[in-house]
Amino acid sequence: MKLALVPVLFTTSTLGLSIARAQNTVPITFIGAGGAQFTQAFSTDGSFAQINNALSVSHISSGMAGVTCTFNGVDNGVTTITGPGEVDVGPPQTQVQGACSQGSTPPSHPVQPKPSGGQVLITFVGAANAQFSQEFPTNGAETTITNPLSISHIMSNTGGVQCTFNGIDHSVTNVNGAETVDVGPPQTQVSGACHA
Repeated sequence: MKLALVPVLFTTSTLGLSIARAQNTVPITFIGAGGAQFTQAFSTDGSFAQINNALSVSHISSGMAGVTCTFNGVDNGVTTITGPGEVDVGPPQTQVQGACSQGSTPPSHPVQPKPSGGQVLITFVGAANAQFSQEFPTNGAETTITNPLSISHIMSNTGGVQCTFNGIDHSVTNVNGAETVDVGPPQTQVSGACHA
């Protein structure tokens, strides 16, 4: 009976490895203070995936050769790791998104061309990767923002559009083209206007 189970378990294990390889993912370990850590799998197709763990990360580790990964932190830190190894995150911070790709070229966010539909999508990022997105017309019209989240960063992936956002405590944040801009000090945003 035991001999009959061993081949079945071996077959199941082999099948599990084949499925992981077919999905082309790489496990990445995020390490914080005191040995706290978590692991998340990333596709190697270069697409960015959100990281929803609020751990302040000091080091990022990969065990896979031939893969380069880039990670974005909540405080705009960018950390790249190529092949197997461990890299420092400076300064330590919560990681909000990452992407991996085959080879030695780090993945990057695709820049969207100037919008043709008269709208631009803007992402507002708060603490611990809390975020929301809202579309704004590109005709310069002032648009109300009703989400009360305190915002630390404003992000656009669209080139050729300039936007200005107003905070509840009178901050003014300008985003020009495809970039991520800090809001200082972090605060709820109340309105914005964009023009192409």
